[in-house]
Amino acid sequence: MSMIHIKPELLHALNEIQGESFTVAELTTHYLEHPESLHKGKKPARQFIYRNIVRMINTGFMEKLPDNGGWPKYRLTQKFRSHRSGLTEKEALTSLPSKPNTSVKIQSAPPSKPITALRERLNKHRSDMLCALGEAEEYESLCKELPELSEEAQALYSEARERSALLLGKIKALESLLSSRGSRK
Repeated sequence: MSMIHIKPELLHALNEIQGESFTVAELTTHYLEHPESLHKGKKPARQFIYRNIVRMINTGFMEKLPDNGGWPKYRLTQKFRSHRSGLTEKEALTSLPSKPNTSVKIQSAPPSKPITALRERLNKHRSDMLCALGEAEEYESLCKELPELSEEAQALYSEARERSALLLGKIKALESLLSSRGSRK
């Protein structure tokens, strides 16, 4: 059986999204939220996450989902879940095979469901907003490059800008709610 070393901070992030499909960016966000994350910048954290995703795919702990035209999505496999549940924390760090009768499980305390749901929603809105802004930029560029499409592109540009403004409002609301929840603790 092939074994890999999984850092506790990454394991914590994987526990938060277990059972869901996710992108590299989403897993990176969960990883960076861990107080003991080894990386503080997004780029090195994303590179670390991607390298670990590749390793986990190679060992069968994770699978890449069929491409739907967006960012690649991944999911943890049953092999990962069954392997993880039989390990102690020390074994997870050293990647030893699981032993029967282990008492301490790796599972760290899951974050409260509402906060996790809010963060997931916030990440989705951020992603949608970037998409809408990119779309608006492209329509604006097309208006300049191809004046004969200007009328049609202008209408689509306006719709994309309205969507991004609406998403910005949603993002601000979620950030405010998360901020107020964080200051109450």
